[in-house]
Amino acid sequence: MNITEFQQHLFDQGKVYGYTEMEVYYSASRSTAAVVRSGEVDSYRVAETQGLSFRGLINGQMGYASTEKIAADSIPFLLDEAAGNAGILEIADDSDLFGGSVSYPQLNTYSEQIIQTSPETLIAAATRLEQLVLDSDERITMVRQSSASVREHELLIANSKGLHCHQRDSIGSVSVYVLAGADSETVSGGWFDYDLRDFDDISIEDVAAKAVHEVVSKLGAAPVPSDNYPVILREDAASSLLSAHTSVFSAEQVEKGFSSLVGKLEQSIAGSNITLIDDPLMEYVPGTTMFDAEGVAASPHTLIQNGVLKTFLHNRKTAAKAGLSTTANASKGGYKGKLGISYHNLYLQPGTRNLDELIRSIEKGVLITELQGMHAGTDPTSGNFSLACLGYWIENGVIDRPVNQITVSGNFYELLNNVEELGSDLRFTGSCTSPSLKIGSLSISGS
Repeated sequence: MNITEFQQHLFDQGKVYGYTEMEVYYSASRSTAAVVRSGEVDSYRVAETQGLSFRGLINGQMGYASTEKIAADSIPFLLDEAAGNAGILEIADDSDLFGGSVSYPQLNTYSEQIIQTSPETLIAAATRLEQLVLDSDERITMVRQSSASVREHELLIANSKGLHCHQRDSIGSVSVYVLAGADSETVSGGWFDYDLRDFDDISIEDVAAKAVHEVVSKLGAAPVPSDNYPVILREDAASSLLSAHTSVFSAEQVEKGFSSLVGKLEQSIAGSNITLIDDPLMEYVPGTTMFDAEGVAASPHTLIQNGVLKTFLHNRKTAAKAGLSTTANASKGGYKGKLGISYHNLYLQPGTRNLDELIRSIEKGVLITELQGMHAGTDPTSGNFSLACLGYWIENGVIDRPVNQITVSGNFYELLNNVEELGSDLRFTGSCTSPSLKIGSLSISGS
């Protein structure tokens, strides 16, 4: 029995039970992964998870139930369980069932070609990646893990009011984690890449080369004297810092007073070169979706336009309180998760110059490539951050040497007003993305 058939049988029997409204939220994923160490297959795993949550109105009260088993004998359990707790459970879910949007975008988020990638192909890719890394530089002492995987995910939100949102997505990826050494020093790092259409389009050579460069370039690192320096946050470090502060754009956080942006709509909160967009309809990136966790049709929204705060992210509940339309940013952390708010594909609009050109524009400064301790070292409400970091010293427009044992401190909201230039190097590896950022000055604590 597939999920659509299960949902139809559930609703049919629910009507007999006396339910007047019903809704299901179904999530399932399947992944296949090969891990290679020392030229041998260390593990080959196929993992499958699925689950469904049900809510239904019976005798004027809402009841809830969930199951991991999608089979005919789960239907009586769901209906009995929800009927038994209707009106008893204290669940903060007072939203009514949504009947669906007028229309939905049609996006290509699923690739049969990705999912049909053979086990032999995955093993060969992981094996080759490991060997390329080991052969590339004598300072590479070990490949801790070389892996290749494919994953698919399926989501269904349907209810008795006519809502029926169904989406499948897929991804193929490879990654490698490496150790390098010289004298008594050992450093580590890695790289990964993905493709959403064809696993064979992932360049194993490129991943190997970037992983090796990431690691060996850390050898010989030392701190710099404490001072305020011009800083470039490389795209991955900038993305991490942006991601740590995104909660302030949630209307839910604004309502609770946990956002420093309360009362600042239509006000300037960043430099005029800062535009922040949430675009769930951008194809072939990980955050693409056709609808949110309430089944509302997804659409792009500009949160910051040329430095001016234009909107917060809303679900139906927060939008109703604010007298606005939802931005379709309802989220759930799994089929049993609580309804909240999150972005889909959030990114800072890039500039025109690449990272090398940004580096050439700095006489003396620091290129930060990795931020550490994000959870403990950031405060999204105030914007203050103090983070250990790794990177490189820039002198006369070129990378001079690697840097470690330093801490970068500042305020995220002040930083947004101090971005001198944004790079052109957007790399969509997750749902929150930034290009490299050239900052006029940040405090660096070192030697």
